[in-house]
Amino acid sequence: MYKELKIARNYFKTYLDFDASIPELRIQANKMYATLPVADDIKYETVAVGDIKGEWTISPEARDTHVLYYIHGGAFLFGSPETHRGEISELGRAGKMKTFAIDYRLAPEYPFPQPLEDIFDGYLWLLDQGYDPKKIIIAGDSAGGNATINLMFFARDRNVPLPAGGIPISPWIDLSQSGETYTTREGIDPVVSLLGIQTQAAAYLGGSNAKLPLASPIYADPHGLPPMYIIVGEAEVMLSESLTFTHNAVMAGVHVRLEVWPKMIHNFPLWHSMLPEGRDAIKKAGEFMISLTGGI
Repeated sequence: MYKELKIARNYFKTYLDFDASIPELRIQANKMYATLPVADDIKYETVAVGDIKGEWTISPEARDTHVLYYIHGGAFLFGSPETHRGEISELGRAGKMKTFAIDYRLAPEYPFPQPLEDIFDGYLWLLDQGYDPKKIIIAGDSAGGNATINLMFFARDRNVPLPAGGIPISPWIDLSQSGETYTTREGIDPVVSLLGIQTQAAAYLGGSNAKLPLASPIYADPHGLPPMYIIVGEAEVMLSESLTFTHNAVMAGVHVRLEVWPKMIHNFPLWHSMLPEGRDAIKKAGEFMISLTGGI
C-alpha cells in the first residue's frame, strides 16, 4: 500500500474518537477537516436560506448559471459546508459550476427527517433564485449521499422539477446495515465500523425505523430519478448498499454509472490533495456534470 493511501487510511483514527460524545466529536471533526487544504483561488459567500446559512464557493472556472448543490456528510451528526470546502470547491471546479451548500440542522437535536427537510428547502431556494434545474447537479458524501438521493425523491414525489443528475459519493443508504460488506469489510474499512455506524444511525433516527425508505433509500422505489454517477471505494463497509441501489435503479430504468475504486476508502475524494484516485474521481465527476448540463 502506497504512502498516501496509508496516510488517508489513518486520518480518522488520528483525529476522531467515535466513542466520544457528539459535541466532542463535532469539535474533533472540525479540527480534522481544517487540516485539509482549500485552494487559494476559491471565493466564498454566505447567504441566508430561511433561518439556515448557506455558502457559495466559486472557482475561476465556474459558470454563473450552473450550480453544484453539495450536501456534506458526517452521519447527519457533524460537519458543515466549511468542513468540506476542499472537496466541494474542487468538484465545482471540475464541473465548471458554482457550488452551494447549506448548514443543515444536525441530529440528535434535530433528528430524522428534519435534516432532509432542510436540505430540500435548500434546493427549493435555488429554484426560487431562478436557477434552471437542468443546470443543477446534486452531490454529497456518506450521509450527504443519502440526502442526494432523498432530495431527488422529494422533488419527484412533490412534482418539483428534478435536477439534471446526482453524484452520491460513498452513500450511506442502508441504515439497517443489512449489506454483506458490513461483515466482509469490517476491520478493513478504516473509517467506518459496524458498531460505530449503528450508534450513529440510532442518534440520527431518534427511534424511527431504519428500513423506512426515507431513512434508507435502498428500500425506496427509484423510478423516475435522473442520471447518477455513484462513486464508492472497494474497501468500504458501505459498498454493498451502493451495489444494491444501483441494481434497483437500473431495473427501474434509471441511468446509473457505478464506479467501485479498488482499495479505496470511504469518501476517498476528500483526500484529493494526496490521493491520485481522489483527483481522478473528481475529474470524472466533473465530466459527468458537464455531460448532463451542457457544454463549457
